[in-house]
Amino acid sequence: MAKQTITFVLDTNRDRDVLHWLEGQANKSSAIREAIRAQMDRADITLRDVLAAIQDLKRHNGTPAATGKGAAGNGDEPADVAVALDNLGL
Repeated sequence: MAKQTITFVLDTNRDRDVLHWLEGQANKSSAIREAIRAQMDRADITLRDVLAAIQDLKRHNGTPAATGKGAAGNGDEPADVAVALDNLGL
């Protein structure tokens, strides 16, 4: 298995959140790969979004917080969406 080392630079002030996140990772290389793959799979999600999601999970002891946004942007879904979700029987 061939390996390639990639180096990048973080600013200790501007990237302090990333550095803090990396410090808590048991396998930094694996964590970075997963974050990059998540970005590749969802071009509209940034590494900052991934970090925010991880921090949110930590704040809620591993249970994702409700983040759904409906038409009003307050977490309430439109009535037609609510009916469709209820009819899924999940």
